[in-house]
Amino acid sequence: MSKGANGGGNEGLLRQLHLRRVPEGIAGPQDFEVRTGPIPRTGEGEVLVEAHYLSVDAALRLIVRDSEEFLFRVRPGDLVRGSVAGKVIESNHASYQAGEYVLGGLGLQSHALSNGEGLEKCDLSQAPLGAWLGGFGVSGLTAYFAITEECKPQPGQTVLVNGAAGAVGSIAGQIARLAGARVIGLTSSAEKCRWLTETLGYHAAINYTEGDLYERLAEAAPDRIDVIFDNVGGSVLDESLRLIAMRGVVLLCGSTSQYAAEAMTGPNNYIWLGTMRARMQGFVIFDYADRYAEARSRMARWIQSGDLKLVEHVIDGDVGDFPLAFEKLYRGANRGKMLLRLPAASN
Repeated sequence: MSKGANGGGNEGLLRQLHLRRVPEGIAGPQDFEVRTGPIPRTGEGEVLVEAHYLSVDAALRLIVRDSEEFLFRVRPGDLVRGSVAGKVIESNHASYQAGEYVLGGLGLQSHALSNGEGLEKCDLSQAPLGAWLGGFGVSGLTAYFAITEECKPQPGQTVLVNGAAGAVGSIAGQIARLAGARVIGLTSSAEKCRWLTETLGYHAAINYTEGDLYERLAEAAPDRIDVIFDNVGGSVLDESLRLIAMRGVVLLCGSTSQYAAEAMTGPNNYIWLGTMRARMQGFVIFDYADRYAEARSRMARWIQSGDLKLVEHVIDGDVGDFPLAFEKLYRGANRGKMLLRLPAASN
């Protein structure tokens, strides 16, 4: 395949994003390259998917590290892994027809062949296509099952959401509020704090980049914190642990502050888990794969009633614009789920 600078202006060509080198610090355009070639044709039992949206996920930084410790590692020269929502434009598969919309982990490319394994049909009567990568996809499902099945906040309890303005946190806080909990969000700017309280219904929000975080948390949660829903890790999690309530729950959903770090650091304040008889546990959404339809049905009702808002930060561009979007994600430019909308979405 030939290589292009950004993948633009290549109608009729396959455009793929490959890792050029292992990133140092926050990954950016210098770490990736676009390769172009002919669009593949379907073989027996295959479908060809035209990508309309690419999911911009913080966890990608974890698998482009120079480490053998992580599953699904992407090495220099590899097609970059990622989730795609798009349209079936050719099908030789009995379960899929041309014109249907699907999502799957097809990699960051304009067109992808699939044998159907791992593909999921998107019902656009429930939610727009982009939402199937966000609030109706892994991000929203993660928030739903993490809160309703693992954290299980009770009316009157206090829930802290670290990384509250992101794809998962923005939904998790709303669901905790619907359960009757008092919800506090941690985020990275005063503007995002206002958005959390005024738009998403958070009861309080704290900019963790300003002032003494522990003091501000203690002021916002004078009776301590019953549930810590953590997407950030590092010092944000560490300070939160000092205020965990008796028999509280700390759910580890992500650790974005650590993904680009040379050496990952764990919490120092874990002693509070013992003192307060609290528990800390990890969470992976795929444990609930057989219940996605149930969750989406309930979330659809909340959306229709106005109780739940699915927020997307959409950037229009081509495959070659993904690295810049990814860099913006790590610099906190987004509110809610970040998506790259490709030109095919408007056709």
